[in-house]
Amino acid sequence: MIRVRKPKALILLMICLFSAVFSLERSFGQQITPEKQEKSLQAESKPEKIIPSPKNIKERTALYVFIGWMWLAIFVLIFILRLKIKEADRLYRLKFFLKNKK
Repeated sequence: MIRVRKPKALILLMICLFSAVFSLERSFGQQITPEKQEKSLQAESKPEKIIPSPKNIKERTALYVFIGWMWLAIFVLIFILRLKIKEADRLYRLKFFLKNKK
């Protein structure tokens, strides 16, 4: 008896190739013309000075609160992970998951 395999991999490969071909075709058609490039280069000749800092005390406080919450979340997740590891070690020492139970 001959088994017929479902061509899932072949169909997936064809879909990937099909999408890759049509995505490349669109990207080549949307190139900037040299006239627009020259205009954009002329407009970019005056760089704007950007100062990366909060504008007022409210934004500064919000930034510190955000950083504080991020560190608190990291510490809580590390604490929970340590508890899980301790529990797994305890079960391993008790040989809880052995196949040959008496």
